[in-house]
Amino acid sequence: MRIVQISDTHISRNNPARVADLEVCIDRINALDPKPDVVVHTGDVAHDGLAEEYATARAVLDTLTAPYFVIPGNRDNRHELIDAFADGRYIQKDMAYVQYAVEAFDTRLIFADTASVDSNKGRVCEQRMAEIAALLRADASRPIALFLHHPPFPVPVAPDPFQYESWSNAEQLAAEFARHPNVRGIFCGHVHRTFETALGSVDASTLTCVARDLRKGVTNDAERNRPVFKVHCIG
Repeated sequence: MRIVQISDTHISRNNPARVADLEVCIDRINALDPKPDVVVHTGDVAHDGLAEEYATARAVLDTLTAPYFVIPGNRDNRHELIDAFADGRYIQKDMAYVQYAVEAFDTRLIFADTASVDSNKGRVCEQRMAEIAALLRADASRPIALFLHHPPFPVPVAPDPFQYESWSNAEQLAAEFARHPNVRGIFCGHVHRTFETALGSVDASTLTCVARDLRKGVTNDAERNRPVFKVHCIG
């Protein structure tokens, strides 16, 4: 299965360049050969959580030729994101948190909501942890790809490697993932830097942002200006 990941578009009514960044990125994804099976946005869709920002983001994302799925990041307004992207199948209008599984492929795609209303760091409350555990348990026969905004692993290339309000909460989440040997990858955003590691034997990574003006850790103009997405091959 070919999964394209994008992250941290930070669409803003005050910064039209970020819309252009996303448009260029989508054009490149649509031109891929072979085509991706899905595209996943790992959060911070909008910068200020405004309905008009989500309307703009959706209008651009709808030009993808592959199906796409989203989760919230710390800059997102969960309720506005749900209103914009609710499809009645995966994202429901009455969701408390944006957590769901896509079962349409040989690889299961599981989406976890790590956004906190109290800070920019991640948090997974008891309800969300229980929902994630139930999604993971639902089918042990197929590989799983996990998508969440905040990485539940240290990112040493970031100024603060630990991006949860409580690091024990991140460790609890990582331990839940480790209970399921069919997890094949853990894919995150948030830190505006690309970083690869492993949790046990499972590949884990962060992806830098589509929004060029917010990229961190870049060393040259070519890296700063190119469209950014990542292709994950699983199964």
